[in-house]
Amino acid sequence: MMIRNKVDRKIKRILLPILREYGFISMNCRNYYALHKECIWVLNLDHVGNYISDLSGWSAQSLNAMVGIYFNFIPPIWNENNRREKFPTYDECQLQMELCSQKWQKDNTWWFCSDGKNMEEIMDDIKNTFLLTGVPWLERYSNIEHAFKKIEGEVNSYHKFYKAKCFAKHLKQWDKYEKYDRLFRNEAIKFGE
Repeated sequence: MMIRNKVDRKIKRILLPILREYGFISMNCRNYYALHKECIWVLNLDHVGNYISDLSGWSAQSLNAMVGIYFNFIPPIWNENNRREKFPTYDECQLQMELCSQKWQKDNTWWFCSDGKNMEEIMDDIKNTFLLTGVPWLERYSNIEHAFKKIEGEVNSYHKFYKAKCFAKHLKQWDKYEKYDRLFRNEAIKFGE
């Protein structure tokens, strides 16, 4: 049976040196952050857990890898006092992307054999996926204008309108700010806010 500590040691040995090259620091062995001028890059490695393991037959230590960008100029919708960590979590990022395996049919989960014999191969694939898709995505959408266009292309929702109005205000695009502020307030009324 594979132990989480073995996975964490492989992450530190194979992935952490590459992450450090891109300015990432670790809060714990599964969450990494890189501070930039107006944003924070987030890499989250999340194990699938026992429930999925029981359904799939694969190890509970199998991983999903996600990258996100948290923009500092967007005030959080949630109560900042309830925050548990110093840095944002992947779920708090305004832009998010799941990384998909380069080697195994574009799957977004890296499945470990129960004995861990494929652990090294998986860590190498996560590293390569991060370099080939994660880093270019993070670099592209760290540009405020590109990020704003991406957000404007999202499905209309409460969160989209909130993010878009904050981006428009930050970019001093007042016509768009008024548009998204109005849409956000209309959406908020639907939720009784």
